[in-house]
Amino acid sequence: MRRLSSTLGPLAACAALALVMAGCPEGDPVVDAALPPPRILSIDVASPALVGSLLRVRGVDLDRLGSDPTLSALEGSTPLFMLTEAPGSAEDALDFRLTRSAVDALGEGTHTIDVVVEGRGLVSERYTLALEIASELPLALDEGLTGTAHRNDVVVLHGAGFVGGDEGDLVLHVTGDFARDGGGTSPLDVSLPVAQVELTDRGRGVAVLTTDLGGVFPGELTGTARLERTLASGATASTDPQPVSLTFLPPELFSFDGAMASVGRLVTVRGAGFLGGADRPTETTLLRISGMFTPQGGAATPLSGELVPRFVSGAEVRVVVETEVRDGLVIARLFGAQRGVFEGTVTPITIAGHDEVSGATAPLRLVLGPPVQVVHLRFLPGYYDSLARFGLASAEDDVADAIVRRMEEIYAGVNLDVRLEEPADFDATATTAVEIGGPDPNGNGLFGYDNSAGKDVGNVRMFDAIGGANAETQADGFPGFGGVFVESMLWWSAHPELPGEMPTSAPDPDPLFDELFDPVRTHPVTRAELAGEASPERSAEIRRAIDALGAIVGETSAHELGHSLGMAQPYGPVTAFHRDDDGDGCVMDRGGDRPLAERAAQAGAARSSFCDDEPAYLQEILGP
Repeated sequence: MRRLSSTLGPLAACAALALVMAGCPEGDPVVDAALPPPRILSIDVASPALVGSLLRVRGVDLDRLGSDPTLSALEGSTPLFMLTEAPGSAEDALDFRLTRSAVDALGEGTHTIDVVVEGRGLVSERYTLALEIASELPLALDEGLTGTAHRNDVVVLHGAGFVGGDEGDLVLHVTGDFARDGGGTSPLDVSLPVAQVELTDRGRGVAVLTTDLGGVFPGELTGTARLERTLASGATASTDPQPVSLTFLPPELFSFDGAMASVGRLVTVRGAGFLGGADRPTETTLLRISGMFTPQGGAATPLSGELVPRFVSGAEVRVVVETEVRDGLVIARLFGAQRGVFEGTVTPITIAGHDEVSGATAPLRLVLGPPVQVVHLRFLPGYYDSLARFGLASAEDDVADAIVRRMEEIYAGVNLDVRLEEPADFDATATTAVEIGGPDPNGNGLFGYDNSAGKDVGNVRMFDAIGGANAETQADGFPGFGGVFVESMLWWSAHPELPGEMPTSAPDPDPLFDELFDPVRTHPVTRAELAGEASPERSAEIRRAIDALGAIVGETSAHELGHSLGMAQPYGPVTAFHRDDDGDGCVMDRGGDRPLAERAAQAGAARSSFCDDEPAYLQEILGP
């Protein structure tokens, strides 16, 4: 998981070189000294490869190469070519495109070359790659298009010579006539873009049957289709025509994932023939509902209206349960309530320009359940630098998982959902972001700071951002930068090894901190050790450090999130952000009243929890 570590800052870059260079802050940790070099496990590339072909590199520790990795090909010790990373690399890989100069350096034919990827002063182990280079490809289309279809169906084409990306342009050229149900025939001459099914597959492609093929209405399309291709080299080719005989149907609903919806949730609707998308601004899909809505604790009333879903594909749209605040409560706008049950019918409607088509009506039962607060943890580049100072650079996933566990333990019993990835099933209006970084950008040495705007009693702002700079907060004279600042926690150490003077807000050193982290700060954790190649004693040291740091960061994140949710003293003054006294294990105590042993969840320390009226308040705003 890359988690933004492909954009590491200058501190990590200096440390990665393991050198003391001009411009590197004094005392930088040697981030990569104890780790083996990155390693390439596989390289996917279509065969034969062309100018513009994509090389997809997967491996171990490739994130450590930073934001501008390069790929170099060598023959023995002789450099052949170098490629820079292509925009939009896959989440779990590095992508590079073969340039014309790289293809010219190799020439046509099959070559066995050595490949390395490098960046931030690191070079991977060599990887041997067999690469076939060509300037031309045979092009073939095995069969035409027949049967029933819906608008925006994706069809798979079989043949040879399919290309993708920067390799060239490939289209399916369809000519013929469209006979609309109910009368009327119109000629058509349309070219549909064709993409490869898979990066390495030259034998299959996909095309989308858009409304360019006769419009939005049901009807019959008859004619022919051929593939036409222009390579990046300029070479052109086309296939013999194949027959086309398609019967287009109106939109259909297959399923409405409404068993349990809630404000801000994205409800997935599956079917066929849906229209929309940013590239089709005159097309949309509506879902017309009609029936009875029963709010929780209330009487059933008639309700009808239209839902405007978000287009995903011809087979999927997503309905946002849009929110508004009424009488201090977040409710579902269409239903006028926060919770309840709708029972009735739903009809899909597709619109293209002035044309509208209705599909078959289907029964619908939608349960509007309790609110869920989704929390997205965003790890910033400085966080990874700070992990290195803890000796845990190679354990980023383990620490992140420990952070999530800690937050979920503290918020157990309420509808709070902590995510490491940006949620795809909740709208931004129901997602709070918490940024976890390295140094305190305010320069105060704080562990964390909620810079959202004011005390949000009732959690009507389910979309707070704890992080970045908040101009409104700065205007009030408070620190503007929010988030969780992991590097400040090193001040608990008797030897923090941080640049500059200790900030006034930093904690006093605690011997427990060095007991927990000296074993891994002195000897940074390796991936081999995480994989089980360590003695039982060493494994216990590593596990204790990971769990402790995850607990500290998770508890701090839970505390800052508590502010965002309207605590502490939720029924007290709007200017009260902490508890007035020091309680055992109370998460919303002031920072100085929350000792390290509690934060790190150590044996014998008080268990971190919410206190006083906070549990009842959390049940009120996020209870089941």
